[in-house]
Amino acid sequence: MGGTVYHLDKKKYLSFIIILLMYSNFIWSNTMVIDDMKNSNSIVEQKDYCEENTTRWCFVTDKVMGGVSEGNLEIKYDNEFSYYNMQGNVSTENNGGFIQFRTQIKGHPENKLFKGIRIKVRGNNEKYAIHLRTKYLFFPWQYYESIFTADNNWKIIDIPLSSFKKSNFYQPSEISSIDINTIGVVAIGRDFKANIDLAFIELTE
Repeated sequence: MGGTVYHLDKKKYLSFIIILLMYSNFIWSNTMVIDDMKNSNSIVEQKDYCEENTTRWCFVTDKVMGGVSEGNLEIKYDNEFSYYNMQGNVSTENNGGFIQFRTQIKGHPENKLFKGIRIKVRGNNEKYAIHLRTKYLFFPWQYYESIFTADNNWKIIDIPLSSFKKSNFYQPSEISSIDINTIGVVAIGRDFKANIDLAFIELTE
């Protein structure tokens, strides 16, 4: 008895395998890169405010609320890679007290939740903060905050989402990664000279 013979199209098969691998890596990857300066053509914006729809890093000071803190955000380069550098003077005069750079989070996988944030930073041995805003926060003074120290040498820091503290008692107590709208690196809360570098930032399991 004769049987049907199927001929394998090698090009179609190879294309299918490549697509399957790409999809699998996207679904099962244990990180979501927000910015990795090794592969970045980033542009920074020096403004007194950030538009809600921008995906660029935007530098903001407390002048939006009458403060007097000053600073700037630059992309810098060394022999190995590029990185963001934020410098400035943080002042608590006029009820101010912060400078920050932040960006919007887009492209979160629908069927995956991350449990933390990983950053590679260097600084001047001062304490800084990561600020998160979610879709459930409507006022500019609402955020979630976690504090870290930026040493003189490059350091990778893992920050669990469970470590973030809410700025107002009426905010939800827990954060889901899929609800995060913006993430910011912030110098805040006291009078000091800020100088911090950021090489990469990502969401992690």
